[in-house]
Amino acid sequence: MMVGERSLQGFLTYLRTAGDLSTEAAERVKAGVARTAQAPDIVIRELGLVAEGALAAKLAEYFDVARTDVIQLDALLLAQLGEDYAQRKAIVPITSDDETIVLVIADPFDVAALNAVAYLFDRQAEVKIASRNSIEEAIKRASTAVLQTSEDMIGSDRDDDVDRLLDISREEPVIRFVSRVVQQAVDAGATDIHFEPELESLNIRLRRNGMLQNIERAPKALQAGIISRIKILAKLNIAERRLPQDGRIRLSVRGEDVDFRVSVMPSVHGETIVLRILNKTNVALDLLSLGYQPQAAEQLLAMAERPNGIILITGPTGSGKTTTLYALLDRINKPDLKIFTVEDPVEYRMKGLTQMQVDPTIGLTFAAALRSVLRQDPDVILIGEIRDGETARIAIQAALTGHLVLSTLHTSGAVGAISRLKDMGVESYLIEATLRGVVSQRLLRLTCSACHDHDVGCQTCGGTGYHGRKVAYEILEVTEIIRSKITSGASNGEIEDAARSSGMVPIRQYAQVMHKRGLTTQAEVARMIDFEVV
Repeated sequence: MMVGERSLQGFLTYLRTAGDLSTEAAERVKAGVARTAQAPDIVIRELGLVAEGALAAKLAEYFDVARTDVIQLDALLLAQLGEDYAQRKAIVPITSDDETIVLVIADPFDVAALNAVAYLFDRQAEVKIASRNSIEEAIKRASTAVLQTSEDMIGSDRDDDVDRLLDISREEPVIRFVSRVVQQAVDAGATDIHFEPELESLNIRLRRNGMLQNIERAPKALQAGIISRIKILAKLNIAERRLPQDGRIRLSVRGEDVDFRVSVMPSVHGETIVLRILNKTNVALDLLSLGYQPQAAEQLLAMAERPNGIILITGPTGSGKTTTLYALLDRINKPDLKIFTVEDPVEYRMKGLTQMQVDPTIGLTFAAALRSVLRQDPDVILIGEIRDGETARIAIQAALTGHLVLSTLHTSGAVGAISRLKDMGVESYLIEATLRGVVSQRLLRLTCSACHDHDVGCQTCGGTGYHGRKVAYEILEVTEIIRSKITSGASNGEIEDAARSSGMVPIRQYAQVMHKRGLTTQAEVARMIDFEVV
């Protein structure tokens, strides 16, 4: 008999029949569960009616499942479930194969928890019962073992080394330096902060308007403290200096919470750190503000309002692809649509969306997350990036089954997205059936309007001659002509010719128009646009 088909009333009757519980005691249990909303095993234990071990045995008999006392947890499975949830629900996964996951639970009446865990792992659940105390002890042992393993890997000198790093990271000059650099970067509208160890100093550079600029050099004596300070804020292992590490930080800067993605990598002069600033509070999620012309904005919106298919935004890292996607989501975000995002990391927080961050370290890849999202009855799915063939195939399948999919792809141009999908193993007929449009974009720096008479070097632009950025773009709408070209295996050049005949303005041509209008320079156009690649 299935676990969910058994009831508390039936179990209390079972205990009464076996002579383990009086009628009065059974009524006290029912009243206690109703009044406190606690699990039955907790209420029975607190009332002192049945010993915990004996109660687990009786539950196993009643539900006709195995009882276990020795619980050996799989640390990876526990991490995927989440230690807090496992403790709260007294449920742990112990083994798993392709079809089944074995769950140990103290409260088999909690069918919702069993179903939720089985759904999370996408496996059929095999249930065993143990006492709540046994499960809690198993979780504690697993956590201690993971911590001990981490400590053993670091080496015997860990304690002294970590204590030293902790001490210098707490020194006032180190704390002030890190805070000042972060605040300066946010104030400047930078996208990244680079901490770069050199032979005799620590160089700090900001990426602003797509370009790196030196802002400061810290004495070599402060390097270990600065690196350790950042790693502590990101909850990284400060004693591990041999391997790359990734983390996240949330800091309050001038009263606003700002998120940072942290990447640490060893180098010959020490660990180099890059902080990606995910400060989106001042970004206008509006296609016109990004630089799209009204006609182009309406064209994109018309694509995004279709009930199914795939829309791709292409371009190099830092070209504003995610911002464009969210500008589209902002326009179509309505109460009657269920919208999911699957990202690494989640760069914008938007009301009305269900947003998920992937974590490959626990097996939550883009592909794994997408499979779960598709079971949540979505209308629209935003995928942060299509990185591999498996993710591409799931995205195509989602589009075929009536979902609208928005994503990014790394290609040189809009037409190149078609050949990129083919390289990932997606058949031409599936691309033709699902692809609605591709946008290729770059962020071009704008000439500084405060610099008069070509006297480049004012305070507004910091001496660069540029201030602010706008997108240069091309929009490939997949019309019947383009579909026929895809199906027939036409080359990128042939597809682009057909697209231009249908009205597409190539990005290189649009960038030249921006230059002629005085919005940017020829040097900036040449720096950002590849004129050779279709």
